Amino acid sequence: MSATHRRGGVVDHRLVRSLAPLCLALACSGVDVQDADQHGAGDDETGALPLPSAAIEAPYLVGDLACAEPSLVGAGERELEPQEETELPPPAGLPELLAEIRARGGRPALHFDTRAAGRLLNVRVPVRSHQVHRSADGVSDVAVDLGALTVRLTQAAGTGGGEPELVLPTTLPLDQVVVLKTYTREPTASGLGPASLAMVSVFDRRDEAAGPVATLAIDEQVPLAREADCDALAYELAAEVPPVAVSFPPLSSCTVDECAKTRAAWLRANHDLFRVRQMLDFVASSPPEERAFLWAAQGGSESGERLMSYESDDVGPNTALEFYFGPYAEYRLQAIRTAYSRLWRTFHEHEVGGLELDIECTPDGPGDICNTTRPGGHHAVKSNMKLCAKAYSTPSQAFDVPRLVLHESMHHMFVPWKDTTPRLSPIMDTHTHGHGALCAGKLVTDKGYGLKKIKHLASYENEREDDCWHNNYAFRNNDTYAYAAATIGTYIRFGYLARWPLEQPPKQEENLPDPDCGMPGVDTPPPGFSDPLSGCYKSNGELVCPGAHGGLSPGALDIAVICEPL
Repeated sequence: MSATHRRGGVVDHRLVRSLAPLCLALACSGVDVQDADQHGAGDDETGALPLPSAAIEAPYLVGDLACAEPSLVGAGERELEPQEETELPPPAGLPELLAEIRARGGRPALHFDTRAAGRLLNVRVPVRSHQVHRSADGVSDVAVDLGALTVRLTQAAGTGGGEPELVLPTTLPLDQVVVLKTYTREPTASGLGPASLAMVSVFDRRDEAAGPVATLAIDEQVPLAREADCDALAYELAAEVPPVAVSFPPLSSCTVDECAKTRAAWLRANHDLFRVRQMLDFVASSPPEERAFLWAAQGGSESGERLMSYESDDVGPNTALEFYFGPYAEYRLQAIRTAYSRLWRTFHEHEVGGLELDIECTPDGPGDICNTTRPGGHHAVKSNMKLCAKAYSTPSQAFDVPRLVLHESMHHMFVPWKDTTPRLSPIMDTHTHGHGALCAGKLVTDKGYGLKKIKHLASYENEREDDCWHNNYAFRNNDTYAYAAATIGTYIRFGYLARWPLEQPPKQEENLPDPDCGMPGVDTPPPGFSDPLSGCYKSNGELVCPGAHGGLSPGALDIAVICEPL
């Protein structure tokens, strides 16, 4: 089914930085419109957020799961051909939307909304051609294992053999089908109840915007194997993840517990990847003169407090993109956005260099890296990611394992970029970097693992204020991408980070306050606005998201409007 998801906010002009949340349905998290008023959005009856205050205590996120680098064979750098692009355009319509907010006297920001955490999970299950059975009379059918149950898709009724059956039109080839599983969790007195499969929908993936071609409501009449439903167990483990649409890669050699932990990590990593892409898209869609400011900008809590920690001064600064990738440069912004875009495709298409990504749990081969050097995981064989025993025993499942999954998914990836000479470079763990006045002394070849080395690549300068190419290694370092996404995403998931940027760029010109600030209809995106992440699109003045269920969208880019006092 298709659904629209829009939310307007009331603006309090008495506050310098009051926020009126205007939620646009995009790709990763969404809020139930019916419940929006029940949660409360601020400290007064207007729903405005209070002014920034001092600081809020947040954890210092340090992963201890080591990784193993695959062979460097075939990981050479080359110059780009003239027709190869090094820039990724911003999402269609987003620059226009942010420009309209400014034209109305407002300042745009991101307001991350997690109020519906744990309430909805949409799992996409594509049907592959090798799964389809074709009978002698030309009728096609396929049995799709959905974990909790098996559903038969057919083009002729009566072939189900006792399994729930969905009859599809003959004009829809079964290898062009995507099945959407919708899980819900109902609130209880003590929190949320168990995750339950509520609906199975079938879409034509050539035109998902047309809506489902068939649906199956799950009730007490449909027998379910709940104890073996890994997806439901995963969402219960990752209960802090907002409503999300995800596609899980194939798993092998996993116990039910390992399956649930692996998919919980994938859910979290999918969310975290989306959030850092929101920030990058926001920067790329903003005026060029504001990008360096936004690149270095920190975020804060729902009430505008800065993040801090008694453990490390890094908390707070580590909500800024600059912390991980070094000072702003346009070519680095474009390279990083391109790399994260390719990682998103890996997460949803499960394709690595023409091969299908799969994840193997705790391999038992005595010569496997998991059983020799014993890292948290490795991606030594292209498209085959292995998670080792440490990944399932770490006490920090909510941060360590999503970071590990993001890190390993970056292997076998190349990023195009252009500083002086356009080139295509591998994203790797190991780098040789020089230091000193001529950048040729103190040559070090090491792996860029952990925050200390990530910060070194992002912040090194010699006495001549030359970074000695460190910043260019920062955006070609696996762990940099993994830490940036996992840290920002974890802070958002657990409610520490709710606003970004916390402070606004200096105005280029002074405009009188606009009484209509926050009320320009920006909750209706401009023509051309589309979401490349989940397929949401503008139709007749409304944003439509295929695959939404029960009034919830599979995603949201949360735009806030900051207004100055009249």
